Amino acid sequence: MVDDAVSRELADLAALHRLSPLMSEYLPTTAHELRPAALAAVVDEVLLGSRTVIVECGCGSSSVLLARLLARRGFGHVLSVEHDERTAAFVASQLRREGLGHVARVVHAPLSPHPAALGGARWYHPQLVHDEVTAYVERYGLVDLLLVDGPLPADARYPALPVFRGVLAPGAAVLVDDAERPDEQPVLRRWSQEFALRFHPTPRTSLATATALE
Repeated sequence: MVDDAVSRELADLAALHRLSPLMSEYLPTTAHELRPAALAAVVDEVLLGSRTVIVECGCGSSSVLLARLLARRGFGHVLSVEHDERTAAFVASQLRREGLGHVARVVHAPLSPHPAALGGARWYHPQLVHDEVTAYVERYGLVDLLLVDGPLPADARYPALPVFRGVLAPGAAVLVDDAERPDEQPVLRRWSQEFALRFHPTPRTSLATATALE
């Protein structure tokens, strides 16, 4: 039987092949990047679910590939929130260089105390996120895909649902990366209980997915 590590490597290799149409040029691997299998699953959700208003907590080279996808498809927008200044600057610069600013925006939001945080954990700057998301939703509509891939540690991710639940469209997809990690489980359970979400983990991709209630 193929062990989990080999199975994931094979899944990533297959995903890289599937993603090759979006690999128009080399992109560096940034901190806490989505695995190829996870990114392919996100791309599938965007296309199969006709997702058009995307919010991403944490960004990287994968954000550029998502922007390329949206630009080639001809509709849809993504707002990425990132606490690491270097990563945010790289992604924003790459988006400008490729002329993708009309579909994607990166917001550098330093980690700060947050009223929804657990146990003193820090999340993205609350006022900055509020202002950016409010403007984004007013312009494009309710969020129909929320991708949670930051920040770390896992319990620092908890505010994502309290903050974004009010702007999620009925039937919106919620995707959480690193779902197989033990320290991610308490946050997923709490979100499930408090927001009536049922998360389905997929070990092959390291994602857990849920659908907001209609």
